[in-house]
Amino acid sequence: MKKEEEHAYLFQYGITSGLWEFREELAKFLSAKYGDKVHRQNLILTCGATHGLQMILTTIVQPNGVIFVEEASYMIALDALKQFSGMKMVTVPIDSEGVDIAAMENIVREEKSKGSWNVTEEKPFWAVFYTIPIFHNPTGITLPKKRCEALVRAARSLDFLVVCDDVYVLLHYGNAVHPPKRLFAYDATLEGYAGGHVISNCSFSKIMAPGVRVGWLEAPARLINTFRASGYLRSGGGVNQYMAGLITSLLELGLEERLLDILVKTFKERMAALCATLDKFLPPSCSYHRPGGGYFVWITLPEYADMNVFVPWCQKKYKLSAIPGSKFSLTGGCRNYLRLAIAFHSKDTLVEAGKKLCAALVEFLNAAE
Repeated sequence: MKKEEEHAYLFQYGITSGLWEFREELAKFLSAKYGDKVHRQNLILTCGATHGLQMILTTIVQPNGVIFVEEASYMIALDALKQFSGMKMVTVPIDSEGVDIAAMENIVREEKSKGSWNVTEEKPFWAVFYTIPIFHNPTGITLPKKRCEALVRAARSLDFLVVCDDVYVLLHYGNAVHPPKRLFAYDATLEGYAGGHVISNCSFSKIMAPGVRVGWLEAPARLINTFRASGYLRSGGGVNQYMAGLITSLLELGLEERLLDILVKTFKERMAALCATLDKFLPPSCSYHRPGGGYFVWITLPEYADMNVFVPWCQKKYKLSAIPGSKFSLTGGCRNYLRLAIAFHSKDTLVEAGKKLCAALVEFLNAAE
């Protein structure tokens, strides 16, 4: 076959799980970056993490099932999940180390006892837990090893699916060569494997550019087969075939690896600069967790401090804005929290904005006492 004819295939329908070459190159890239083997056969091409989440819920979860979310979670994911009106959404508590597994188990067990769940081979899960275990949005927390193992055991015992929003995993700023171990790898290696209860949902949005609209699911074999057989993928002939082909070339040429190195270096410097500013100027009554990667800093304020009041006041007086914690809560809680982000602005801008924010917080908190 001539080379021109090979390239022409990018303009045709693809195979349901995505371009073979794309998944092969992606598996090699991820294996090197994770420090843990990723297999092409476990990957499904998507149009990004939000599309991946939609695919999961429509394909392998019972339509009258339950969606568990953390007390603070990614706000746009919450909006997307709310659109599944036939499913019940339930919050689970978090603390300084992430989701409280013991409390979550009790909540999940209670919800499971309330329903009659007609799970099938095609839709094997009565419930799903949406989580961001590594460099969490908005808190920046990474779930510790013991909790990761406990979460996997809970998912197996109560037979629910864990969907990990793993878009920040490769943006790690520590001294270790590899990022924290993803929950999918814990499930695959922990004793008592039960066919797979974890999906890693990822995207190039944070490690290349959001406009490419390309992502992937890393899922166990039994679920991959269900995705491949879905009418959605079979009808479309795979998704985003052309862009997947372009990204394949970027992976083969090592250009994505070079870009990722630049992004990590840039974001690491920005995160360090912002955190140094907060360490120096943040009011003593406030605190924050210093993230090991990702985009976000989550500031904890006194309980009396309502960030829904502070933010519009700060916008008007200091010409500065951040996102109040209530935006990340299904129930409207977390009102005394504030999320900052480092991805968009330069290091110098973040330092100046951090100083202004701290000054604004001092004024606001003194007036509110």
